[in-house]
Amino acid sequence: MRLAREMIGAFCPDPDEVEVRALLAFCLALGSAFLAADHRGRTRAQVIARATDLILAQPPGGPSR
Repeated sequence: MRLAREMIGAFCPDPDEVEVRALLAFCLALGSAFLAADHRGRTRAQVIARATDLILAQPPGGPSR
């Protein structure tokens, strides 16, 4: 979690949002292997890639990468 907070905190200035994104990243990394779900025409890799994009996206009004 500390590493996730540091990495996300590098582009996201809101500490509350950093904590939420770090938790989601941690849950995605550890929990996705245990979840059996139908992704309605998408592959698991596509869904995980999109989730990763959302977690690591710049906050609205934030500086560009």
